[in-house]
Amino acid sequence: MKLRRGWAAAQARPWNDQTVELASLRLERGGDRFIGACVGWLAERGVKRVLSPAMPDDQSSVWRRAGFENHLELVVYEKDLRQPPPPPLHRVAADPSPDPAALAVIDDRAFDPTWRIGKAGLVDAMAATPTSAVLTVRVDGVVAGFAIVGEMAAVSYLQRLAVDPDHARRGIGRSLVRASVDWARRHGARTMVLNTQPENLAAARLYEDEGFVRLGARLRVLAKEGA
Repeated sequence: MKLRRGWAAAQARPWNDQTVELASLRLERGGDRFIGACVGWLAERGVKRVLSPAMPDDQSSVWRRAGFENHLELVVYEKDLRQPPPPPLHRVAADPSPDPAALAVIDDRAFDPTWRIGKAGLVDAMAATPTSAVLTVRVDGVVAGFAIVGEMAAVSYLQRLAVDPDHARRGIGRSLVRASVDWARRHGARTMVLNTQPENLAAARLYEDEGFVRLGARLRVLAKEGA
């Protein structure tokens, strides 16, 4: 939902589809007082904790002035796209009309509750860049895994990658990474950036195997109690 006060504006949505007492708040324009007013408005509607988008520390000052504190941490990886990737191990196709609700079912199964982003979060990920695609791998006609990849100003972002646990350890994630890199190169990107949880060692190994380099910078999700 859109929140406004004069010139200031923000977007709020549930953090995921299971935890209605958590909300994600994305500031479009405005300052710390407006953020605080948004938190108060959400608290009046039953939200107990409000979370910020993931951001580097040097962009967090307005949130910290509004009383937000460190909550979650993400590590950042980058890959130079000058060299083409190896071919995927599976057939990967771009979905011309992705169903966020169906993708959310896979996302919920792939991640623990803290890291699920739900239907609304997946829609946000698809819309985060001017150009984007949802790439899928199907097994027996059913989507077994997906990647959301986007491009903006020659930088590509692997916004989300999820594989149904029933199809884990079959190389589907690797196929989606390679197809995402290929998509990004064809759309003019020179580099790809992604983030993942520090404790997700399997994802880290996959990305490093596929030529991604871990950067020193980290992203943080900040949080403030709503009531």
